[in-house]
Amino acid sequence: MLHKISLSVVLILGLTTQAQNHVDALRYSQESLWGSARLVAMGGAFGSLGANANSASHNPAGLAVYTSNELSASLNINDAETESSLNDFDFFAKNSTTSLPNINYVSANLFNPEDAGDWNRVNFGLGYNKLDDYNRNILLKNTEQNSTSYSDIILNNSQGIYFEELNPFRELLAFNTYLIDTVGSNSTYFSPASGLYNKDLTYTSDQSGSKNEFYLSLATAYQNKLFLGATIGFPSIEYKEVTTISESNFSAISQEIIQLGSFDYTTNLYVSGSGINLKLGLLYKIDKRIRYGLAIHTPTYYEIHEEYSANMSTEFIDGQQYHSTSQSGIFDYGMNTPFKFINSLSFILNKKAIISIDYEYLNFATADIVSDFYDFSTENSSIENLYSSTANIKIGAELRVHPQLSLRAGYASYGSPYAGSINDGSRDYLTMGMGIRINQYFFDLAIVNSVSSEDYYMYDGADVATLQNSTGQLLISSGLKF
Repeated sequence: MLHKISLSVVLILGLTTQAQNHVDALRYSQESLWGSARLVAMGGAFGSLGANANSASHNPAGLAVYTSNELSASLNINDAETESSLNDFDFFAKNSTTSLPNINYVSANLFNPEDAGDWNRVNFGLGYNKLDDYNRNILLKNTEQNSTSYSDIILNNSQGIYFEELNPFRELLAFNTYLIDTVGSNSTYFSPASGLYNKDLTYTSDQSGSKNEFYLSLATAYQNKLFLGATIGFPSIEYKEVTTISESNFSAISQEIIQLGSFDYTTNLYVSGSGINLKLGLLYKIDKRIRYGLAIHTPTYYEIHEEYSANMSTEFIDGQQYHSTSQSGIFDYGMNTPFKFINSLSFILNKKAIISIDYEYLNFATADIVSDFYDFSTENSSIENLYSSTANIKIGAELRVHPQLSLRAGYASYGSPYAGSINDGSRDYLTMGMGIRINQYFFDLAIVNSVSSEDYYMYDGADVATLQNSTGQLLISSGLKF
């Protein structure tokens, strides 16, 4: 029994060295440009307009603008391309997905002014909205000259530790496959790939999943001029990542013959989580042409479940092959995301054109990770030091060229979440689309292109790689009012 308890502790401690860090806090705190085709085609600048079912996840006061019931849904086709550059070697990877990013229902309940007075409606909304998409593939390759091996990191981390106590997700796997072995004592190690060698390096990371939100929303209107709303959101996270580091074709700088032919180290991460948050919003018609919107999103508190495993394979030039797989590590923890504040302003021109602007503010340095089983003070300190406040600016326009046809375009700039010049991470979106209204039915189309760049490290101590991310989206929404 004591052995099982000790093994569980080792697995948990090993897992906490692999995940639950500042990278996870940023990933689950961020959101990207998602919504109905009309909202997205206008760059997401919809905070002061309303009458859009996705308003519940942005400014819930927008639901109070509805004067009829509505049922709507969307279909999205997404192509994510990643161009990577490492030491003048360029590579390309692509990931294509199809999803249903939103399904929404709004119930508009209008009251007789003689009975209800100035508060003339209470609208109710429920539905599902996608908030972020994690699908991406990364490929890096390099032919390295006079370079150290990834096994040197494993070797250095192992020195002075008895093999029974090695990290079960990496160092112990290396020991079991003879990538490292003891020499002289049970806590002193050597590696057949230690030192400077010429070799081929390949790195792949296949990422998938999304962040979605089920919501319940309530909104009301005062004299058809002031609109107030509140949304209780129940976001969920699903994220998968399979990463492989491979080294092969070793050759020594001198006449020494290296016995190792190749090794592969693969990690598997699966994350699921659920949370809760509150969104409050108001929308005010300053006059017939100008509208102002304000929304506050409280931090989302997540309960997150992680499962982690790893495996390693080695092949030696004499034909010997070895393979070792870790047990599954399981760890549960909590996470708080930052507050978000949204200010919006829109102009309606002769009921034929709309120009709208949204400004979002949030501070990623305020995210934190909590657990009853592990002290995340080091990780939370990294969050405070590496991230900062940022702003997202969204601009959109709509032109009604016919009573049944509207054309739309937009631009969104998401600021970098990093402090100083540590990294970039900013994202830009160019959007366009159109909408058709036929009686109580509507059909909307949006085309989106987003670009971003970032520095990327395969592992601690590796050379920096540059990633250029480009995503193309085709979004189709349809619905009916009744």
